[in-house]
Amino acid sequence: MRTSDMFPSKYLKAEDAKAKPIIATISYVEMERIGQGSDQKEKPIMYFQDFDKPMVLNKTNAETLEDAFGDTDTWSGNKIKIRCARTQYAGKSVDGLRVEAVSNGAATEDKS
Repeated sequence: MRTSDMFPSKYLKAEDAKAKPIIATISYVEMERIGQGSDQKEKPIMYFQDFDKPMVLNKTNAETLEDAFGDTDTWSGNKIKIRCARTQYAGKSVDGLRVEAVSNGAATEDKS
C-alpha cells in the first residue's frame, strides 16, 4: 500500500496528474487557511466544476492563469490542463503541478 493511499489528501497533488494530465473547468478561487498549527498559511484554492479535488495555487500557476484569463474573478468557466512536472523545491527536484489554458478543441482531444 502506498502512503498516498493511507493518507489521502483533500487537495490535488502531483501524483494525481502523473499518469495523465487532468482537464478541468474552473469554478472559483478563494483564499483559505491550510496547514496545521504554526505552519498554517492563507493560500488561494481553486475549485473545479468537473473535478472533485480543489488545487492549492502557487505563484507560478496563479500567474500563468492570470496571463491567460485575467484576474481570478474571470477564471470561472475556463478549461485548464493540469499536469505533473519536475520542479525545484527547497533545493530538491520534486514532482509538482503545472497548469495551462486550453481551448475547447484541445480539451476534447485530451479527454480521449
